[in-house]
Amino acid sequence: MRLRQLGGRRRDARVLWVSMDDTAPHPYLVSSLRQSAVAVRDLHWAIAENGQRSFGRYVEFGNRTRHQHPMSIKLVSPEMLLEFARAPEDVLIIYELGLVGLYAGLSKLFHRHKVISLVEGDYRHIGRAGTAPLKVKARMLAARSVDVFVANNAPAREYLIHTLRVPAHKIILGWWLAGMPADLPALPPAAASVPEEWPLFVSAGRLIPEKGVDLLIRAVAAYRQQFRPCALWTLGDTPERESLVQLSRQLGGDDMVSFLGAGDHQVNKGACQVCEAFVFPTLHDFVGRVVVEALSAGAPVVVSSMTGAVGTIVRDGVNGLVVDPRDVAARAEAMHRAADPTTSRTLRDGVRRTSGALRPEAVTKVLLNAVERARVRTHRRQISLNQRGPKEGQLCMMRPCPQAKRATFVSVRLSRCAAKPRS
Repeated sequence: MRLRQLGGRRRDARVLWVSMDDTAPHPYLVSSLRQSAVAVRDLHWAIAENGQRSFGRYVEFGNRTRHQHPMSIKLVSPEMLLEFARAPEDVLIIYELGLVGLYAGLSKLFHRHKVISLVEGDYRHIGRAGTAPLKVKARMLAARSVDVFVANNAPAREYLIHTLRVPAHKIILGWWLAGMPADLPALPPAAASVPEEWPLFVSAGRLIPEKGVDLLIRAVAAYRQQFRPCALWTLGDTPERESLVQLSRQLGGDDMVSFLGAGDHQVNKGACQVCEAFVFPTLHDFVGRVVVEALSAGAPVVVSSMTGAVGTIVRDGVNGLVVDPRDVAARAEAMHRAADPTTSRTLRDGVRRTSGALRPEAVTKVLLNAVERARVRTHRRQISLNQRGPKEGQLCMMRPCPQAKRATFVSVRLSRCAAKPRS
């Protein structure tokens, strides 16, 4: 990527993209940026790579309830700070504003790179995992060192401004949660054949209570009672799968519900391309990444009203239908409407019109804008300083003073630590 030249030639941007692991949409975005001639180095802090131990791990525990996500914590080693400090890249892109964000901010004391943070939604409404005072304070502190935020939607922007006190001029409102690329091969799942007269629905995600899969199974049973039999493919797996299988049998739907296990994105795409609609019955989600993937695969959606996808990427009656997941009869009715040929044509046409912004190549334009804004702001500031000369107080590194000695000491210590290979 060649950025605008302000007062002199600048080399192309180099990006260090930091993520917990390699789950989607991360690989699609990195690949799309590289296709745009951006040099990107991928760093997964929770995965052991190249024979080295990981920088940390994600721990999930606590009381799971129907209305609250599980308690979770991200444990990240201070070695991440050293990794950031010795990174040669100009820009760090991060998701988290916890320890990873704090380390990214502290590393700017030793390396003059810029930090971009991607924010998915309004973290205030996720229960204990999002409202704990300690986590909010840590995010506020980390946010002070971020140069540009990319807010996925308006609620994410409001969260940044009103909860984390981020200045509005540092926020780009743009969709960064990409779906599946158009050239990703689609593979049909290994499932039992479905009678031709039965409408087929697909659901995907972790089989845990807060995803509302039990309510969807009840809706399938209600569908049979109100209309006719239908088929449901569920893609996902957890230890709680067996209880859902038992529920399906109790409701007489074991011939209609197929549990296909966790599939890769090629299988998910193949399933979405042959179904009448993708059904997402969650009891709470920022957006629902599987909804983004389904829309990018061309499938209309029947989504819960308790997800941030509603009003952002899902428009009721345009590319999907919105229903309260706790109302089993209403969900069965919405699924029946989605399977109606006339409604199905309308929804599929809406999906084609509205899903372009979900493609990785469209998201790449948003990210390039963020990278350019961060670098241009730095370049303009540097030109201004060169023209005006350093301010009083900025000369401490040019003349003997206690601050210079301390800064030099810290820099030397960090350099020595950074030179040591990570065991």
